[in-house]
Amino acid sequence: MASYDYRCRECDQVFTVQRAMSDVAMLVRCPAGHEDVARVWSAVAVTGAAAAPAPAGGCCGGGCCG
Repeated sequence: MASYDYRCRECDQVFTVQRAMSDVAMLVRCPAGHEDVARVWSAVAVTGAAAAPAPAGGCCGGGCCG
């Protein structure tokens, strides 16, 4: 299930509809029953941490091993 935000052009209410991605094209009505709605596009927030790659260690591969 995905969440889709809409704004009603008649009453200006913003609301969220949850439905399968395959059903996104189906008719949407605002909570007041109006059908003249427009999809509201919003940015996706991606959070997380980044780390530097682990330092290479030793001299293996440089000709000093074995």
